[in-house]
This record gives sequence, structure tokens and C-alpha cells, in this order.
Amino acid sequence: MGLFSRKRNQDADNAALAGARAKLTSDDVDQVRFLITSKLLIHATKLVIDRTGLDIKKARQIVDEIRYGTYVPPIEKTPLMRRPGTNLAERTRALKAAGDLHQATALVVSETGMTEAEAGLFVGALNIDLQD
Repeated sequence: MGLFSRKRNQDADNAALAGARAKLTSDDVDQVRFLITSKLLIHATKLVIDRTGLDIKKARQIVDEIRYGTYVPPIEKTPLMRRPGTNLAERTRALKAAGDLHQATALVVSETGMTEAEAGLFVGALNIDLQD
């Protein structure tokens, strides 16, 4: 009984975290990053709690994900899906040209396993005008 109930609780926690990530806007994530770099982790955690309604433990988990570069925002409106003949660089350039830098970074993180910081450098280095 204990083993199965822990698994069920873990699944519920993961669902709660996924729902909370969907509630955070890119501006919220930027504000949390600012608070983290200002060494105001408590304020960052309070912001996540205010925006998502999570308890302190789960909110701190999201803050730590953002802090350590493992946070990937949910991708909902990606204009270019994986299609034959398109590579990651082409799809990332299209997102960058559309001004969706967060989506472009999330795409690179999800397909390569890079950290958010590494993916941001990759997206920043891409020239919009070039095609592979």
C-alpha cells in the first residue's frame, strides 16, 4: 500500500507543478530571475506562490528550476512543428524572427537537453537571415 500511494502522490505533485508552470507568464519568470540574481530567493518564492497558488515546497522547487536553468516553460503556441525537411536551427530562427525568444529557447532545451542558459546562447547566436 505504501509504495503505490507514494507513486500516486508523486504523480499528483507532478501534475500540480505542470499546472503551475502553465500559470506563470514569461514576465513572471523574468521577474523571478531578477529576484534570484538580486539574492532575494524568498521574494522569488513568494511571487511564484502568488501567481500559482502552490505551497511553499513546490514553489521553491520551481524557483530552483529557474535558478539552475532546468525550467522549461510549457510550449503551447509554437508556429513550426517538427516536419520532414526542417531542422532545429530553421525552426529556432523562425521563432526568433517572430520575437518568441522564450519559445525558441524552450524548443532548443526540449530537443537537445541543453540547459536554459546554453540554449539562450544558441538562440542568440543564430542569424535570422541565414538558412541552412
